[in-house]
Amino acid sequence: MIAPDGSEQARYRKVHLFDVNVPDGNTYQESATVMAGESCPPIYASEDLGKIGLSICYDVRFPELYRYLSHQGADLICIPAAFTAYTGKDHWQVLLQARAIENTCYVLAPAQTGNHYERRFTHGHAMIIDPWGTILADAGDKTGVAIAEINPQRLEQVRRQMPSLQHRVFVG
Repeated sequence: MIAPDGSEQARYRKVHLFDVNVPDGNTYQESATVMAGESCPPIYASEDLGKIGLSICYDVRFPELYRYLSHQGADLICIPAAFTAYTGKDHWQVLLQARAIENTCYVLAPAQTGNHYERRFTHGHAMIIDPWGTILADAGDKTGVAIAEINPQRLEQVRRQMPSLQHRVFVG
């Protein structure tokens, strides 16, 4: 997490590595070039945006990580990614919406798009999703920018209307 003045505010090293044989015939072995992090993501407190939780790409498939961030008070979760075109078309949007809804928080998801070498295509669709699961912005599959308001009053409204975080039974 980089502040407007360029200083580092928080750092997260991705713990879930993408070692997958995708049904389109591509094999990804992220662990061959990336060392997994060993600690839970940090929460960064922002005056303007509230508490921000960090995650990266394949992490989005592990809801316990987001429950942890929620338990730490996250209001907004960042999920930058380079989802494959094959998995992204079916899973990207629904996983982002699920993380927003189940944790009643905003999701900010920058996303790589395009063809990167031979058979590696990324899905794109950078998105901003509100705590109700409504897609506020979608940059599509071309290079672009997703912009939307992060509204603290909307966050509070959804948390009042759907207080599911207060109803959790199995809290670790």
